[in-house]
Amino acid sequence: MTSDAPRPRSPRGPRITRVDDAGQPARTLNGPREVALEVLRALDEREAFLQPALEAASARAQLDARDRGLAHELVSGVTRFQTRLDHALVPKLSRGLEATDPALLRILRLGVYQLFFLTRVPDHAVLHQANDQARQIGQDPAARFVNGVLRAVQREGEHLPEGPSAHALSVRHGHPEWLVTRWLEELGPEQAEALLRANNLPAPLTVRIHGDPTAATAAVEAEGGRLTPTRLVPGAYHLDHPSPFHSPSFAQSLWRVQDDAAQVVALLAAPRQGDRVWDVCAAPGGKSRHLADLLGGTGSLLSTDTHKGKVERLRETLADAPGIAVRLHDATRPLEGERFDVVVLDAPCSGLGTLRRHPEVRWRRDPAAILALAELQRKMLDAVAGAVSPGGVLVYSVCTPMREEGPEQVAAFLARHAEFTLEAPTSPHVDLAPMTEAPGFIRTWPHAHGMDAFFAARLRRAA
Repeated sequence: MTSDAPRPRSPRGPRITRVDDAGQPARTLNGPREVALEVLRALDEREAFLQPALEAASARAQLDARDRGLAHELVSGVTRFQTRLDHALVPKLSRGLEATDPALLRILRLGVYQLFFLTRVPDHAVLHQANDQARQIGQDPAARFVNGVLRAVQREGEHLPEGPSAHALSVRHGHPEWLVTRWLEELGPEQAEALLRANNLPAPLTVRIHGDPTAATAAVEAEGGRLTPTRLVPGAYHLDHPSPFHSPSFAQSLWRVQDDAAQVVALLAAPRQGDRVWDVCAAPGGKSRHLADLLGGTGSLLSTDTHKGKVERLRETLADAPGIAVRLHDATRPLEGERFDVVVLDAPCSGLGTLRRHPEVRWRRDPAAILALAELQRKMLDAVAGAVSPGGVLVYSVCTPMREEGPEQVAAFLARHAEFTLEAPTSPHVDLAPMTEAPGFIRTWPHAHGMDAFFAARLRRAA
C-alpha cells in the first residue's frame, strides 16, 4: 500500500469483526450496489452463475427495472474487467491481492470500476458508498482501509500497459493471461485483440421464431419491441424488448431464446423428412425443438441427457412438443440396439465461446479443465458413434473456440474411426460458407460473425 493509505494490520488487510457472522439470517439487501456485492460474493465462492444469482438477489432486494440494470452493469463490469481493476489496486496493497480480505477486495473492485467506468456517478458518492459497505463488514478499520485505497486510486487514475503482449492484453481486456496467450498463438495480435474486445460487449438477445414470423413480429411490435433478422442465420432474430420475459409473446412461445450460433447446429444436421434423429445432450431443449421443426412432424426424435435434473426440465420444456421421446441416458455409454439417421452431440464443454453472456466463465477455466473436458467429449463421441446408421450423419458441436475441444477432437476421432469422414458443411437452410474453415469445420466468432464462438463438424458414416 502507498503512504497515502492506512497500512493493513494483518495479512488480510485490517483485522475485522464481522457484523454478518455466519449462521445469522441473511441481511436485507438495500439497493443495486449491495446486490452487486452479494452476487460477486456468490461468483467468487462459485455458488452460482452470474445471471441466476443476479436475478435472485435483485428479487430479494425488490429492485425496480432501473436499479436491476445498474446492478447488472456493476456485476458484469467487475467480472469482465477484473484484471484491469486489479492492475490499479495492486500498487496500493502492500501485501497484495491474495492477502486482502475477499469481502474488502470485492468492495475495492466495485469502487474502482465505478471510478473508471461510470462517469455519471460522482467520485464522492462512490467513496461514500464503499465506506459504508466496508463498515458493515468490518466496522471503522475496514472503512478506513477501503477509503485510503480508493482515494489513492482516484488521485493517480488509470495507467494501462500498452502493446500486444499477452500480459498487456490480459490487463486491458480482462481475460486470464493463459487464455490470451492461446488466442495470440492461434489468431495473431490483431484478431486476438478483436476477439477480446468483442467478448466484453453485451450480447444481443437472440431468438428463434416458433411458427409464423409475421405473426410473431406483429405481436412483439404491439408490445413495444422489435425483431431484427440476424446477418447470417435465417430464422434467427435479435429481439429488442422493454420486458421480454414478462411479455405475452414469450408466454405464448412465439419465440425462444437461442443464439444464432446454436441454431446453426440443427441447420447443419439438416434432418430429412422421415429421419430418425437422436439429440444426445438435449437440455435445455431448444435444439430438440429446432430439430423437430425441421422434421416437420415426420420421422422420430429422441432427446436424452445425462443428468436426472436436466431430463426433468427437458420433459417440462418439451411437454407441448408432440412426437419427441425424452429419456435419461449416460452419453459416455453406448445406446444399445438403436440406430439413427442423424445423431447430434452438442457436448459439454468449457463454454469459453459464451463470454459475452457469461463473463464469469473466463475465471472458472484453466488448461487442466480444458483437457478434462476434452477427455469427456472423447468418451461421448466414441459412445454415440455406434448409434449412427450406415450412411448416417454425426454432428459434433461445442460452444468454445478451444482447439482441444474442436478441431483436434474431431481429428483424433477420425483417426480412431476409419468408418467416418469429415463432410463438407452444407445445408438447405443456411449458407454456411462464411462460417466454414478448412478442412471443413464450422467455426463462428463474436468479432467476425457477431455470434457466440462455436465449433461444429458434420461426420458421415460409410454406407
